[in-house]
Amino acid sequence: MKNFAANSAIALSCAVLVAGHGSIVEAETVETTEVGKSESNVLKLEGDVASVYSNGRFVIWTPKEESLGGRISISMTPSTAEAESKEESSSSGATSATTSSVSMSSASGPGSRMASPAKSTGSSAAVSMSSSPATLSATAMSMGSSITDNLNVIAEAPIENGKFSLTHEVSEVRRVYFYVLDAVSESGMKMAPVKGQQFILEPGDLTLSMDQRARFVIEGGKYNDAVFNSWMQSDEYVAANKRYNEMLKEPEAEAEQEKRVQADMRRDQFSKILDLESEGRKAIATTHPDPLARRLTLQTTWLVSGNWYSEALEELKEMSPDDPWVVMNVQREQERAELAAKRDKIAVGTPIVNFAAVDLDGDSMTLSDVQEDSKIVLLEFWASWCGPCRQEIPNLKEAYDKFSDKGFEIVSFTIDDDQEAWVQASQQEELPWVNLGMGRESDAATKYTVTGVPYNLLFDAETGKIVAKNLHGYDLDEKLEELLGQSSPEI
Repeated sequence: MKNFAANSAIALSCAVLVAGHGSIVEAETVETTEVGKSESNVLKLEGDVASVYSNGRFVIWTPKEESLGGRISISMTPSTAEAESKEESSSSGATSATTSSVSMSSASGPGSRMASPAKSTGSSAAVSMSSSPATLSATAMSMGSSITDNLNVIAEAPIENGKFSLTHEVSEVRRVYFYVLDAVSESGMKMAPVKGQQFILEPGDLTLSMDQRARFVIEGGKYNDAVFNSWMQSDEYVAANKRYNEMLKEPEAEAEQEKRVQADMRRDQFSKILDLESEGRKAIATTHPDPLARRLTLQTTWLVSGNWYSEALEELKEMSPDDPWVVMNVQREQERAELAAKRDKIAVGTPIVNFAAVDLDGDSMTLSDVQEDSKIVLLEFWASWCGPCRQEIPNLKEAYDKFSDKGFEIVSFTIDDDQEAWVQASQQEELPWVNLGMGRESDAATKYTVTGVPYNLLFDAETGKIVAKNLHGYDLDEKLEELLGQSSPEI
């Protein structure tokens, strides 16, 4: 398998229940806190991004249509992608090394609620910890030229010699994102913007610094400190992050079994980091005396361990009963719970549900068509904009190489609503299996109540019964070995 994924730092995220980038969008009306016009209401942001960018434009923005946001509950299965992989996750914040589920049941900020993480946000100790920006392919460059079409650009400043200075009159304190656009690497390649970088737009003198992996820190500002820095600068969180980064640098084990032990240890450490983030956010969202600090914390949360998110929303509703964002998301939480209950009825031992779909050439196919020539089938729901989905593809390819000659087949189904995005992602990933789609309102997505991605079901082609759900990385390999026999004498 590839090296265990990751960029640590959990200022992460992917867009499922929680915010993010991607094709799934929904208008979001948010009540903001207005401030009067005076010198004290001016944001002065000084930035140093020289470790990654020497040129380009620093752009602060919000989506014209807010991506479905929310958060994801912790039930982690970190992927085994390259530690330095160039990630294009959907969401808001730093990069994670896990296989997170991107939910489509909107809520607030970035994240997901189904499996594990993708990206989220952070500030001052790492307002956003995402991986290094990748250089753009010809396809990506053509898409990048119109990237601002779907953004409300709030402010921007040129980057010269790796630094920028920006002044903006703040009329409302709110969650915003930033991109670095039009940057060109030393080799002359246009660089893709790292997605999901979010912080709090507020008056004051703020500074932004960025490390070589595009993880950034924003210092200064009452709400940035409360929402992000309060927990990200704790001794326990810093130490856990340091240990995880050290584990990523350790040489990859050679024997297959040793690799699995190593991956498990990294996963456990990453889980610890996620728990600390969830607990840190919970403390702010449930105890902070300022309702705006609570709401901003919920809006930027992608990660939830337990039921505190719903409880925090209910408490905030009592503090701010007329806040439209709170009212809207209390309702969304109720809808999410109903969908989750329905989805959970699709369990191990229940029969697979047939559906019809089309492939990239427009040819129709059914799931039962694939069953006829297979022994074990993995139905994998994904999306082009889902970072964790894309991170998992190398693992799926390795499993496919090992077991396809034993009767293993993969049927991927995209919930992309954009045909071009599906085509481009499929070409970039060179998917070797059955590749169907598309859309979140499709027959397949509806029948399986797909509330987030990645989401997969492994079933016995002969009996049509589901034998496992949401297997990723080595977990999938181990289950296939159990069902189809060992793939290597080394195991």
